[in-house]
Amino acid sequence: MTPGETMAMLARPALSGSLRARQAHKEGIGVTKRQWLGYVAVAAFTTWLTQRLDDLVEEHLASRTDEAGSA
Repeated sequence: MTPGETMAMLARPALSGSLRARQAHKEGIGVTKRQWLGYVAVAAFTTWLTQRLDDLVEEHLASRTDEAGSA
């Protein structure tokens, strides 16, 4: 994983978590640092999971293309 990919995996969830915390605050819900970290952790996990699933789909499609080409 390149440094840019690592930064993207950290920056996007931090932004997403911050936006969720701001939205909750606007709705009158107090957000603690711990809750904000929870928002960021969930966003980081879903970002990682989405990327991993995307990689698996690409591998699967690549293997199907290889099988079709050799048949």
